[in-house]
Amino acid sequence: MIATDEPIHVHEYVLQSGSPLNSASTRRHFPGALIRVGDGYGAVHPWPEFGDDPIEVQLEKLAAGQLTPQTDLAMQCALEDGAARRAGASLFADLPVPVSHYSWSFAQDTAPQMDRVLSEGWPAIKAKGFLHWGETLRFVESCASVSAGTDLMLRVDFNGCLARADFERFIEFMALKAYRRLDVIEDPFPYDAESWKACQDRWGLALALDKGWSSATDGFDAVVVKPARRDWRFVAEKFPDAPLILTSAMDHPLGQTFAAYQAALAWRDLGDSRISLCGLCTQHLFQTDAFSDRLITTGGQFAPDTSGGGLGFGDLLEGLPWRRLN
Repeated sequence: MIATDEPIHVHEYVLQSGSPLNSASTRRHFPGALIRVGDGYGAVHPWPEFGDDPIEVQLEKLAAGQLTPQTDLAMQCALEDGAARRAGASLFADLPVPVSHYSWSFAQDTAPQMDRVLSEGWPAIKAKGFLHWGETLRFVESCASVSAGTDLMLRVDFNGCLARADFERFIEFMALKAYRRLDVIEDPFPYDAESWKACQDRWGLALALDKGWSSATDGFDAVVVKPARRDWRFVAEKFPDAPLILTSAMDHPLGQTFAAYQAALAWRDLGDSRISLCGLCTQHLFQTDAFSDRLITTGGQFAPDTSGGGLGFGDLLEGLPWRRLN
């Protein structure tokens, strides 16, 4: 049951992307909900493709006092956010946010994005890899060519869509100039400790694990954590030697800001050796709105909105139409 006597109010939203955001989904509309508990706010942004309840089920359960992993973290966010707002303080006061990679948008033109990445000095590009790995291969090789003479690194997230043999062909056929830029490959194929370890040994690659982490034992170099989906503290304790890559859940700017706040806490508590380059700058993957316009992400540095204290967006949140849930 929810540990609060406050009524819960919700505001439902739909984010719209210009293209599919990963290999597990072809949709371009992403429904979610903001919640308000007293003075605090949180975001619930499920991904049914990855086993989450759809938003309508999430809200039905929340109204009945049943928490899912997403609503549990959203409630925790709202309670902490509300306490900061009542104190008139930003949750980011004296708390710097670690630097992020650039999340590539295949819905936007290539040249302006690459110009931005290079002119602002982003440390890395992260691209979603797809089942037709040849297209991804051409993309990373193009990035390596255009960024020649810079230190730009490349990350690819396949969301486990490839077979091991296809992934190995992806690496085998890659030009050396692109291979040397690879920073980390996330979920190249469904996790299997022996197979991942064999790829590490054969190709000298750094692999990052997102799916299958709960039973993982070996064969990975970092663990991806989305604070809107699971608590980074639990993951850090389970894998005490593994760097963590904290990312947004490609969700509402409020949820994105919560992820940045949690990444800042993790960086403060665990230090550089455990917190790898993050993925917190994702608002440009969706059509812009009043919330995303408030976020400034330059060269990988996330600058939160601070209006109203807490996680910010005070006037925007207060101006939304809310309905009581319970």
